[in-house]
Amino acid sequence: MSDEARERQAGSSVANDDPDPGPEQFAGRSLLLADDDEVPSEAPNPDVEALRVLVEEANCQCAPYQSVAVAAVQILEKALRYEQQAASAALSLGQQKKMGAMVETAEQAVTVLRDTLTAQGHKVMHLCSSESASGLDPASDDAGQPWWFALSNALEVLEQGTDQMTSLTTGQPSGSAARELSQLIAQLLRSHHDALLLEAEEWIS
Repeated sequence: MSDEARERQAGSSVANDDPDPGPEQFAGRSLLLADDDEVPSEAPNPDVEALRVLVEEANCQCAPYQSVAVAAVQILEKALRYEQQAASAALSLGQQKKMGAMVETAEQAVTVLRDTLTAQGHKVMHLCSSESASGLDPASDDAGQPWWFALSNALEVLEQGTDQMTSLTTGQPSGSAARELSQLIAQLLRSHHDALLLEAEEWIS
């Protein structure tokens, strides 16, 4: 009986010890989940899905939207050329991957916006493209430049594009699709600018 009592006592001790690790384990899991939830907010790349949702819900046929969309495509395509140069001149595979992701995001945004252009919008884009082709493209002259120069040029173009889209935002009615579009594109450009600026700071240090 003495042995049985000891066994019962040992079993009771194990049962009493079981609840203790439980809360610690769950607490650890909750912290991991909290960390996972915070990851998307820190992602530098813009959310192209937000742009898709916007154009699906917006009246893309209206003149204000078309005007902003044409301007956004022009600005994004110009920034894209400089980002591609910076990606080509990258000093490491890590830089190339980061730049490649940014280029892909910009390309997707341009595709989404071009698909929403009306016949008139495409006509305006064609006229703008013809005017650009008649002059020298600064991006072509800068091809083959070292990474630092390519990065500096891309930063300058992204900053200019952000300012232009921000100016367009202030000229659109609050709550309108045109205003939301200009805000979203300005955010996209600013995100790319900040990511490149971080690369520059890391390279200097």
